[in-house]
Amino acid sequence: MLEVLRIARERGLEADLFVQKVWSKHIEYEAGVLKGYTAEELVGCGLRVIRPDKRLGFYAFTPPFVPHEVVEKALEVSTFGNTVEFSLPSYPSATEWKDFVDSRLESITIQEMVELGAYIVEHVKATHPDVLVNISITAGKEERALYNHHEEEIGFQRTFFRVFAEAVRVQDDDILTVYAERSWGNRDIDLEDLLKEIQLKLDLSARVVSVPSGQYPVLFTPQGCMVFLYPLLYGLNGRNVIFGKSPLRDRFGRVIFSSLFSLLEVPREPWALGSCPFDDEGILTPGERVLVEKGKVEDGFWDLWSASKARRKTTASGFRRSPLDLPEPSFSVLKVSSGLRDRETLVEEIEEGLVVDSLLGLGQSNVASGVFSCGVQLGFYVKGGEIQGRVKNVMISGNAYDVLKNIKEVSRDSQWVQGSMLIPYTLVEPIQVNATK
Repeated sequence: MLEVLRIARERGLEADLFVQKVWSKHIEYEAGVLKGYTAEELVGCGLRVIRPDKRLGFYAFTPPFVPHEVVEKALEVSTFGNTVEFSLPSYPSATEWKDFVDSRLESITIQEMVELGAYIVEHVKATHPDVLVNISITAGKEERALYNHHEEEIGFQRTFFRVFAEAVRVQDDDILTVYAERSWGNRDIDLEDLLKEIQLKLDLSARVVSVPSGQYPVLFTPQGCMVFLYPLLYGLNGRNVIFGKSPLRDRFGRVIFSSLFSLLEVPREPWALGSCPFDDEGILTPGERVLVEKGKVEDGFWDLWSASKARRKTTASGFRRSPLDLPEPSFSVLKVSSGLRDRETLVEEIEEGLVVDSLLGLGQSNVASGVFSCGVQLGFYVKGGEIQGRVKNVMISGNAYDVLKNIKEVSRDSQWVQGSMLIPYTLVEPIQVNATK
């Protein structure tokens, strides 16, 4: 790898080479029956070069490769590349980092994964024999490394484990789908808690009730909170700020949300997916960083490109979706600050309203502006502080930024979503609810 960078340096180029290796095993159950097993080993590389005239070139490839040829390819692309205002950094000589690698995941066998899936199917069917159970389990290890034209090298590795369980019940014209997922960097996923969540959702969904259209308080579960967190993360993206697509572009340093809402980035959270000692541009990550403090927008996600445009310092937020992509602003691990009371208490205090767990159409909402209008895939009607049953044919609409202003309470208990976001239950009022027959 260093030969590529040596050639780039001799050509008078700044350069960095990103290398990602992923080993993974995956099993699936469909309708309670083992569907299949796959094992993959993927390696990808991305070479970024900056010419003396500051034009950027990029070339992605997979081994084997000829060093001088990949440099020539990146240079060829740079002829059409944009002019940049940043330089590629030197890497730290040492970091206080311990790789989060669980040897139990490195050595997990197909038999163990199949038995794990069978265990979930058996226990869901034991209490709800009329449902179809779909399971997806993935285990693996990832290595990331960076090399630069200074002939410096840094890297780290981490394991990952994902368990997704879905239960589907079909009765006449009613199709109910509930799911739960757990994702983490080691094998210590609490399967009993996952099963408990699935079974509780199925129990609460047994009765279907109607709700009149109107404005109601809504308690969003951690998964349901994505309806307003997705637009917020879009708005905090430095590139969207630079391109004028973020509603937050002129609001940094101002209080614009509820004082109950605080958002932190914790890039070195042990075993959380996304935890890392440096970003994909070689910038050391901090132990903790405040994004929103009691409703005040403090900072966003800035990679080298967006930071240079905004005359800011990078926030170690340059991440690549794959070796085929250039770095873009994104996050590592996030935490939304929790409150003082548990979720059960928050439900008990709702005179009339909804609990919303999952939504349809998030991808079709206007993420840039924050406007959403989504069907409730799984939600429950609450009256007199008690859940009455599941709602059908209901939509909620509003604006994510208004939701963040109108937070009335957040729960003491939180849950990891996708293994990288720790989110409490969040009570918001008012939310427009539209019910159809």
